Amino acid sequence: MAKINLLPWREALRQTHKKHYIGSLVGVSVAVFALFWVIGQIIDQQVRNQNSRNNYLSQQIEVLDRQISRIREISNAKEEIGLRMALIEQLQISKNLTPIIFDELAKIMPAGVAFDTMSRSDKQIKITGMSDSNNRLSSFMRALDLSEVFVDAEISSIVADKTGLNAVSDFDLTFSISPKYGPVEIEQLDAQEE
Repeated sequence: MAKINLLPWREALRQTHKKHYIGSLVGVSVAVFALFWVIGQIIDQQVRNQNSRNNYLSQQIEVLDRQISRIREISNAKEEIGLRMALIEQLQISKNLTPIIFDELAKIMPAGVAFDTMSRSDKQIKITGMSDSNNRLSSFMRALDLSEVFVDAEISSIVADKTGLNAVSDFDLTFSISPKYGPVEIEQLDAQEE
């Protein structure tokens, strides 16, 4: 009689608790799995959104890089055009350089100063001549310094000739043509373009 269970309801209750426990465990497992799946989907969606933003930004950066390179090309072209315009302007000024030089020399040369020879090499002009006084030669030098057409006037020699009745001095004078009027060298233009 010891083996007779008079209370089968306890075993049934235990089985019911066990079923509820297993059901709860399965429900919680399903809920946790569903929660992780939802969280994973949310994270995947955010990653996709961020990747799409990154792709958009990359495309816009490429567009801006192309625009920047185009702006640089335009800027370089503008500089080249500016240099060419300066060269054309300088050539227009230089084409009339000889008349400008002679006109300016005629304006500033005082009476009593005469030229024997005049030679030009690029921007450098060398004059040999005579002056009846050093004061007139000095005023000619001052006029050269004040001139817009000439720069760097330098007298290399003055030789007094006292053998004749009129005391005259022979002189050698060099000066340069102002860059404003002087001829432009192609090498200078190439150096400016680089």
